[in-house]
Amino acid sequence: MKRLLSWLAMLIVGGVVILFSISNRSPVTLDFWPLPFLQDVPIYIPVLVAGFLGFLFGGLIAWFSAGGTRSKARKANRRASSLEKDLTILQSKIDELDEKRKLAKS
Repeated sequence: MKRLLSWLAMLIVGGVVILFSISNRSPVTLDFWPLPFLQDVPIYIPVLVAGFLGFLFGGLIAWFSAGGTRSKARKANRRASSLEKDLTILQSKIDELDEKRKLAKS
Protein backbone atom coordinates (compact mmCIF):
# COMPACT_ATOMS: atom_id res chain seq x y z
CA MET A 1 0.00 0.00 0.00
CA LYS A 2 2.83 2.36 0.90
CA ARG A 3 4.56 1.65 -2.39
CA LEU A 4 1.35 2.33 -4.32
CA LEU A 5 0.92 5.67 -2.55
CA SER A 6 4.51 6.69 -3.28
CA TRP A 7 4.06 5.85 -6.97
CA LEU A 8 0.80 7.79 -7.04
CA ALA A 9 2.47 10.80 -5.42
CA MET A 10 5.34 10.62 -7.93
CA LEU A 11 2.88 10.49 -10.83
CA ILE A 12 1.02 13.52 -9.50
CA VAL A 13 4.23 15.52 -8.99
CA GLY A 14 5.46 14.47 -12.43
CA GLY A 15 2.17 15.58 -13.98
CA VAL A 16 2.39 18.95 -12.25
CA VAL A 17 5.98 19.40 -13.48
CA ILE A 18 4.95 18.53 -17.04
CA LEU A 19 1.99 20.93 -16.91
CA PHE A 20 4.25 23.65 -15.48
CA SER A 21 6.80 23.08 -18.25
CA ILE A 22 4.15 23.23 -20.97
CA SER A 23 2.52 26.35 -19.53
CA ASN A 24 5.73 28.36 -19.03
CA ARG A 25 7.61 28.31 -22.32
CA SER A 26 8.24 32.06 -22.53
CA PRO A 27 11.90 32.86 -23.09
CA VAL A 28 13.98 34.49 -20.38
CA THR A 29 17.55 35.74 -20.73
CA LEU A 30 20.05 34.33 -18.27
CA ASP A 31 23.08 36.48 -17.57
CA PHE A 32 26.05 34.55 -16.23
CA TRP A 33 27.36 37.59 -14.37
CA PRO A 34 31.13 37.27 -14.10
CA LEU A 35 31.22 35.78 -17.57
CA PRO A 36 30.22 37.70 -20.69
CA PHE A 37 27.57 35.14 -21.67
CA LEU A 38 23.84 35.63 -22.16
CA GLN A 39 21.55 32.69 -22.80
CA ASP A 40 17.89 32.65 -23.81
CA VAL A 41 16.07 29.68 -22.31
CA PRO A 42 12.44 28.84 -21.57
CA ILE A 43 11.50 30.09 -18.09
CA TYR A 44 10.66 26.62 -16.81
CA ILE A 45 14.28 25.45 -17.12
CA PRO A 46 15.81 27.79 -14.51
CA VAL A 47 12.80 27.26 -12.21
CA LEU A 48 13.08 23.46 -12.40
CA VAL A 49 16.88 23.57 -12.03
CA ALA A 50 16.55 25.81 -8.96
CA GLY A 51 13.91 23.47 -7.49
CA PHE A 52 16.07 20.42 -8.14
CA LEU A 53 19.14 22.07 -6.59
CA GLY A 54 17.06 23.09 -3.58
CA PHE A 55 15.85 19.50 -3.24
CA LEU A 56 19.43 18.18 -3.37
CA PHE A 57 20.69 20.81 -0.91
CA GLY A 58 17.84 20.07 1.52
CA GLY A 59 18.50 16.33 1.27
CA LEU A 60 22.19 16.91 1.92
CA ILE A 61 21.45 19.00 5.01
CA ALA A 62 19.01 16.36 6.29
CA TRP A 63 21.58 13.63 5.69
CA PHE A 64 24.30 15.51 7.62
CA SER A 65 21.95 16.43 10.45
CA ALA A 66 20.96 12.77 10.89
CA GLY A 67 24.61 11.65 11.04
CA GLY A 68 24.66 11.50 14.83
CA THR A 69 21.55 9.36 14.91
CA ARG A 70 22.95 6.99 12.29
CA SER A 71 26.20 6.73 14.27
CA LYS A 72 24.31 5.89 17.48
CA ALA A 73 22.24 3.31 15.60
CA ARG A 74 25.38 1.63 14.22
CA LYS A 75 26.94 1.51 17.69
CA ALA A 76 23.74 0.06 19.18
CA ASN A 77 23.58 -2.50 16.38
CA ARG A 78 27.20 -3.58 16.99
CA ARG A 79 26.55 -3.79 20.73
CA ALA A 80 23.41 -5.88 20.22
CA SER A 81 25.29 -8.20 17.88
CA SER A 82 28.10 -8.60 20.43
CA LEU A 83 25.62 -9.29 23.22
CA GLU A 84 23.83 -11.88 21.06
CA LYS A 85 27.15 -13.66 20.49
CA ASP A 86 27.90 -13.58 24.21
CA LEU A 87 24.42 -14.92 24.94
CA THR A 88 24.93 -17.78 22.50
CA ILE A 89 28.28 -18.66 24.10
CA LEU A 90 26.84 -18.52 27.62
CA GLN A 91 23.82 -20.59 26.58
CA SER A 92 26.09 -23.28 25.15
CA LYS A 93 28.14 -23.28 28.38
CA ILE A 94 24.94 -23.63 30.43
CA ASP A 95 23.85 -26.52 28.21
CA GLU A 96 27.26 -28.21 28.70
CA LEU A 97 27.07 -27.79 32.48
CA ASP A 98 23.51 -29.17 32.51
CA GLU A 99 24.68 -32.22 30.55
CA LYS A 100 27.61 -32.73 32.95
CA ARG A 101 25.28 -32.40 35.95
CA LYS A 102 22.83 -34.91 34.47
CA LEU A 103 25.66 -37.35 33.78
CA ALA A 104 27.00 -36.89 37.31
CA LYS A 105 23.57 -37.66 38.83
CA SER A 106 23.18 -40.79 36.77
